[in-house]
Amino acid sequence: MSEQNIQLYRIFSEVARLGNITHAAKNLYISQPAVSNAINNLESSLGVTLFMRKSRGVQLTEKGELFYKHVKSAFDILEKGEFEIKQTENRKIGRISIGLSTTMCHFVMRPFLKKFIEEHPYIEISLINQSSYQTFNMLEEYGLDIGITTEPMKKNMFEYHPFMQYKYIFVATPSYINNLKLREAKNIYDYIAFGNLMLLHKTHPLRQSVDQYFFQNGFTIGHTLEVSNMDLLIDFSKMGLGIGYVIKNFVVDELAEGSLIELPLDIPQVNRSFGLTYNKTAHLSTAMSVFIDSFKEVHQRMQEVS
Repeated sequence: MSEQNIQLYRIFSEVARLGNITHAAKNLYISQPAVSNAINNLESSLGVTLFMRKSRGVQLTEKGELFYKHVKSAFDILEKGEFEIKQTENRKIGRISIGLSTTMCHFVMRPFLKKFIEEHPYIEISLINQSSYQTFNMLEEYGLDIGITTEPMKKNMFEYHPFMQYKYIFVATPSYINNLKLREAKNIYDYIAFGNLMLLHKTHPLRQSVDQYFFQNGFTIGHTLEVSNMDLLIDFSKMGLGIGYVIKNFVVDELAEGSLIELPLDIPQVNRSFGLTYNKTAHLSTAMSVFIDSFKEVHQRMQEVS
């Protein structure tokens, strides 16, 4: 790749980002005609139209969108490399960006991070709160370094190190169940019919299997409260707001002490796990390697103890 092409890509990236040739020229400190010529040259070289000209700017074509995705990823990687080199000179090993859900942050990352930061104060960490689905997309596009996720579907694309097998169960507080019994609820069918059932939103893959189970086993569903994340489901269950479908691993203490009780509903489940995930083709920086090794070591010790 020639230096001239790199300059064309940089101009293209700025125009794509801003959607305006004049604004891009201003940011790049070059003339508007120079930007227009660069785009024309690039389109001619690739043999495709990258932009549609509009009265108030430009818009990427379908092929332009595809090209921008790769150009942006390339520049992001270069900028990350520059940053890590500069930070190394300033006694910082580097920076890591991690995608994970609220639940993973609360139950997995928070206990781990305190000791890790104490041992590696020169590694900067950014936590991005989002779903596993969003994290997979960002890892695929090199927008993140690491994810704490469910098992990825694209196994050929991601390196995945499971650290926790998990299952879902229905739970409620003893007082909530007693209140249902006062309303003449005699069995699990009555609990579901009279109670407030708290589930993840309908678009969640697991929700479909729950709905199917109730339908096939003749349950009548009473009131349903849809919750966006596991943290809220657990909190609402502990508050006695209803019957929650939660991850058992995260309510072990409450079950042991009796503040929550498990309801006898055994919905068929496939083996599920949480794991540390990263793109197989991504460059493993020193900071990433240190984090991955530390994380795997800690959870390996926890599995040996349990």
